[in-house]
Amino acid sequence: MTRSEKSGIKTLLFLAILLLTAQASKSQNLYDLDHSKQFARYLMLTRQYQLAIGEWERVLFLDPADSTAQISLVRSYRLAGNPQSAWIKLNQWNPYGPLTGESATEALRLTLQLNDFQLFKSTLDRSVNLSESQRSDFLIGAYLIEGNWIKAKKTVDPSGLIAPGTNKALQDLLLSTREIPYKSPGGAVALSALIPGLGKVYSNDWKDGLFSLVFVGTNAWQSYRGFSQNGPRSITGWIFGVLAAGFYTANLFGSWKSAKEYNDQQIHRIRHEAESLLYTH
Repeated sequence: MTRSEKSGIKTLLFLAILLLTAQASKSQNLYDLDHSKQFARYLMLTRQYQLAIGEWERVLFLDPADSTAQISLVRSYRLAGNPQSAWIKLNQWNPYGPLTGESATEALRLTLQLNDFQLFKSTLDRSVNLSESQRSDFLIGAYLIEGNWIKAKKTVDPSGLIAPGTNKALQDLLLSTREIPYKSPGGAVALSALIPGLGKVYSNDWKDGLFSLVFVGTNAWQSYRGFSQNGPRSITGWIFGVLAAGFYTANLFGSWKSAKEYNDQQIHRIRHEAESLLYTH
């Protein structure tokens, strides 16, 4: 092997080692602070919140004082459906003092997601520098999510919660609740006591209301026929009479349940829409 060939081989080996070293250095840099932040943001943008939690934890291991990363970690926990862990993390960094900026808005979202409305009120008191429109958004959200609006609207004018600049979609949702009728379970029972099935019709459950009327009416008629033809000893009369009484009692309970389910469906629908407006960012 000539000297020039040996020199060429050494040069190639050097270049190969240099490339391998550069590649190893590049791979190592993927785990530095800047790359971890970039990857965490990418995971958030692609809604891979569970993976984003681990990446933001890495960022905070490298830089524990990064307040933006702290809020991003809290938001990742919340959007991953783990508000309890998010609340623990948030209070780990700010357990008692005033809440400002994104810390305040994340804290308020968390209290609503936790269904803790007393905590929401105390957190709202701690939240400073919120704009009037932001405060209005959260008050409307709490009013809708808590579910008391369906009864409270008789005595509370919800439009009083609206401030200039309030989220238009939340405004529309709030005002739409005034058009949703509250179905009284007691009233439904009273109506079905008069006419079987009428309470279910009152609760917009026409199909079950019609069935109740037919079943109670048919059995009552057959019982009446049996007693009319054979007197008080009529087996047919007693059998259909017991069936009619059973269906009538079930019709009363079903009417109460139907009115309650109607109200619950409206509450859940409004709640879901309010949560979509408040929680998805």
